[in-house]
Amino acid sequence: MDLFNFLLFSLFFLCLGSLFIVFLGYPVFLYMVSIISPGKKECRPSQFTEDPSISLLVVFRNADSLIEKKIENYLALAYPRDKVELVLVSDGSTDGSDKIARACESDTIQFYQFDTHQGKTECLNFGVTKCKGQIILFSDVDAILDGAALKILSQYFNDPKIGGVCGRRVVHENISKIQSGQLKYIQWDTMIKQLELRCGMSITSHDGKIYAIRKKLFTPVEPGVTDDAYISLAIIGQGFKFVFNSDAIAWIKMPSRNTGHELTRRKRIVSTSLNGLRINRKLFNPFKFGLFSIGLFINKVMRRLLPFALILLLLSSCLLSFGNYPLVGLFFWCQVCGYLFFCAYPLLIIRLPDRLKWIRRMKRFSSLGYFFCVGMAGTFLGVISFISGEKIIKWDPIKK
Repeated sequence: MDLFNFLLFSLFFLCLGSLFIVFLGYPVFLYMVSIISPGKKECRPSQFTEDPSISLLVVFRNADSLIEKKIENYLALAYPRDKVELVLVSDGSTDGSDKIARACESDTIQFYQFDTHQGKTECLNFGVTKCKGQIILFSDVDAILDGAALKILSQYFNDPKIGGVCGRRVVHENISKIQSGQLKYIQWDTMIKQLELRCGMSITSHDGKIYAIRKKLFTPVEPGVTDDAYISLAIIGQGFKFVFNSDAIAWIKMPSRNTGHELTRRKRIVSTSLNGLRINRKLFNPFKFGLFSIGLFINKVMRRLLPFALILLLLSSCLLSFGNYPLVGLFFWCQVCGYLFFCAYPLLIIRLPDRLKWIRRMKRFSSLGYFFCVGMAGTFLGVISFISGEKIIKWDPIKK
């Protein structure tokens, strides 16, 4: 084997290894650690003698009727009424949702309005200063909280080592062609969180639809970062744990409405999350943060680099296929056929009739692959955006 082929094989196995570590190696590693380290206890909620005061903070922009549903949801929550308040901050809304929120102001519902579009970060930092509760629960305007969610999350703060906890999002609608892939991604992400908890570590991925922190630990969010990830990482950086409970549910709409929405959404999330990781880079020190540092690198850095690994894997296997390596050549053509099959989903496969069972399975598999490809494309754009120094501070959310 000459030097060129040796380098190609090295690149080929490096990319293949990256895919293995992210999708299979890390979950298996967590599972093994949870078995061989039985002394590490998973953090669990414990009953308070007295419920802590909670501020539910919601930043919205052009929420339309969603703001009315959010207020109704707040009023229906199973938590002592004198212990919880709702703080609403409008980010320059122009659709009349401000009028709905202002009409509902009371002793326990505060409303603040920015006349111009400031960006979610600016509004969050402002909103926290208006929160009176010991605990701040962040939620999006389109997330409907389960009645028991506040009670479940609040009980974690009886443990002084816990600085924050997030709940679980559950999709309650069926409108998107890429629905199957999104649901599988949420399930996979939830599994990772649960495995990390079983290892006694903080979670490396956080859900902005429903999460709570101790107000005294809040660090003002820097511009151009993913707010929920930044807030939770800052808490971990202060030496506190950030955990997860799957019973505290937020019912949400489909995160991505269509392919174009997924591309722009993924680009924004990846770019801003990498910027937040750059600011909190001290968390990558395993001598100080232990297993969490390893998990954070795999789950938040290596996963972001997967599009480049996939491209290099395709190119290296293509070049090797011209040599006397038939198995690598076969692997190359499997990749080509797979990408063609996945990309054909919105144009051809979705139009096939559902009468036969094997066709239904083929459509589900193609849908999952199509979502993966779109997600990888958006991730690629997000990494490029981060490298170029672009700061995404303002955007118009698509909630309808």
